[in-house]
Amino acid sequence: MKKIVLVAFDQFTDIDLFLMWDILGRNAEDWHVRILGSSPVVQSAHGLPVPVHGPLREANSADAVLFTSGREGIPAALAAPDFLASFELDAKRQRIGSICAGAFILERLGLLSGQATTHPQARSNLQALGIEPRDQPLVFQGNVATAGGCLSALYLVGWLIESWFGADKRRSTLLPVLPTGQQELYDALIGLSIRQGEMGVSPTIS
Repeated sequence: MKKIVLVAFDQFTDIDLFLMWDILGRNAEDWHVRILGSSPVVQSAHGLPVPVHGPLREANSADAVLFTSGREGIPAALAAPDFLASFELDAKRQRIGSICAGAFILERLGLLSGQATTHPQARSNLQALGIEPRDQPLVFQGNVATAGGCLSALYLVGWLIESWFGADKRRSTLLPVLPTGQQELYDALIGLSIRQGEMGVSPTIS
């Protein structure tokens, strides 16, 4: 069974964590998902307290590590002396991903090179660090992925599942949360975005 951890911190973006937690939490047979933080309870950007399941260092033994975002939460986390120091991640044996400004955590951990994506409002800041920002929802190189926009959690989770179990498992996992009457449209978009995520080109649907 795969171990997936979601990394949260004070002032994390609510939907980043909750959407990934909900999607991944529906399957208890193929993987186990836990929320990690540097304190027993983290508070979301909208003030919701969330008890975590373990400390940040548990991420080092996980099969996948997914970082949430947060306009105020990311700068504060990066400034905390014990945050980055808790991680000893290895992209050779782990899948590692981020949503929006979570890309800045990956950059500080030395996991990004070349291209990445993030929230549109943070693209210039990413570029200032020497990373080429791509205008697309998912960009990945090997086992490291970045996603841009809160709803890109669908793409990030889809990438993770497909990289382990194939496209059929990705489809069956995401299908229950897709809008009624638009499942085929969303499935095509997610699949195309995953295929093109590694190539660094913007996806289009004909």
